[in-house]
Amino acid sequence: MAENDVSLKQRNSLGVDIQIKLVDGRELQVVSRNKKTKHAYSVDILSLQDKSRPVLSVAWKWLVAGLGILLFMLLLLKYLPLFLGANKNLYLGIILLAGLTATVLSFIQFWKHSSRNRVFYSRNAHVPIIILHAGKPAKATFLSFINGVEQRIKKFREHMDIAEEKQLTGEMKMLRRLSDDGVISKKDYESAKSKLFSGFDSNFVKRDI
Repeated sequence: MAENDVSLKQRNSLGVDIQIKLVDGRELQVVSRNKKTKHAYSVDILSLQDKSRPVLSVAWKWLVAGLGILLFMLLLLKYLPLFLGANKNLYLGIILLAGLTATVLSFIQFWKHSSRNRVFYSRNAHVPIIILHAGKPAKATFLSFINGVEQRIKKFREHMDIAEEKQLTGEMKMLRRLSDDGVISKKDYESAKSKLFSGFDSNFVKRDI
């Protein structure tokens, strides 16, 4: 795959359009857009792990909400008739309709927000940097992009002899910038700092960054 062809466009489950392109053979430029905002940032591929990882993202809150609504409806249908009068069938019908509607809507949201992702993590701190929806816009296009990026990482790793301390410092700088830009959370950044500091002399890191 030619370098100019290492690019991908897709829309995630939240309706955000994402465009990723490999620039100068080493930098991934990411642009995300929705109806109101545009967000752009870049990532040095040498600060990423050699291989992306498949990750299943499950919208647990919607699943729990749907099951909770269903259970609550069944309890009402079982015990409420003891306290209802002549119009109990009407009330029970309303409860049944409302409960089933809410349950179905919750399960739809569960299905909509759950997805199979492919994630590029930072090399040493293991922070998720680029999260892609697997197989979009088409399986062949998606896999071609993933393979293209992974091949570039491997190529640079084999031909560039960078000291470990310099790699850790570069990753730290990148994560701090991504944290400032809101790409990763402050919590993830602080956790990453602890991991990276433990990887080498912390005095070196503090002087350099």
